[in-house]
Amino acid sequence: MRPCFGIQHRENIIDACVIRARQPHTLQRVPIFATALCRVRQGEKLLQWDDRQMRAGPQHLILMPAGRELGISNFPGLHGHYIADVVTFPGSTLRNFSSRYGQQIMSHRRAPQTDLCVPLDRHTTQAWDQLLASINANAPDALRTHYGEAVLLSLCLGGQAGPLLMDRNDPLCERVQQLVMGSPERDWTVAHVAQHLNLGESTLRRQLAKEGDSFRNILESVRLATALQWLQTTSRPIGEIAGASGYASASRFAVRFRSHYGLSPRELRAAI
Repeated sequence: MRPCFGIQHRENIIDACVIRARQPHTLQRVPIFATALCRVRQGEKLLQWDDRQMRAGPQHLILMPAGRELGISNFPGLHGHYIADVVTFPGSTLRNFSSRYGQQIMSHRRAPQTDLCVPLDRHTTQAWDQLLASINANAPDALRTHYGEAVLLSLCLGGQAGPLLMDRNDPLCERVQQLVMGSPERDWTVAHVAQHLNLGESTLRRQLAKEGDSFRNILESVRLATALQWLQTTSRPIGEIAGASGYASASRFAVRFRSHYGLSPRELRAAI
């Protein structure tokens, strides 16, 4: 499986990456911009959200809904390695799935399901393996979607897909995120983004405020999330990653990264 170099830019395609680490480490306030599923191959992951926490291993599937902010700790296994596969789902795939399988979703909906770590059954495991195989083989988008929907349907039939299919109700926020993800190194301004989205600057600011967000917050969150992904999945130098993520100063990047995630880029790299 190729590294997720640019995975965030392929917002209309189901894609995947592999996360590896050799030392235990914790990342706080990790923003999830694209809905994803994660399965740990070796080691364990501790997930924290909404005053809750759960540990997940190879027997679990981890749900990472877009719009969440999670605390994540990764722990290597007995062989000294942490390895996990992460598959991202574009919003269009989730919307099409909800439309196509709405009846099955409603008929298997139980009490509100809020767990983000769910046990894998035989059918979901089989669907997951087929999905990863199709991505590894660089299968056509239609086949990736087919196997991706098989995973979602299996979760639905078990009453476990609820958190993935909730409507975030923040389309403008999502559009700004996707726009910035395409070129995080660019010197983005409110004026540039508003022009791209055919909005006035005041309208953009007002709509984002209604959604409880701001342009400055989205810009920094996207840049830090991009840097985090590159630090975890590529061997690019830290200074190069800082520049490619939109930070002219590597030292300022390190300060902002530590402030947000709770450890420095060098500390994270040392754990990988």
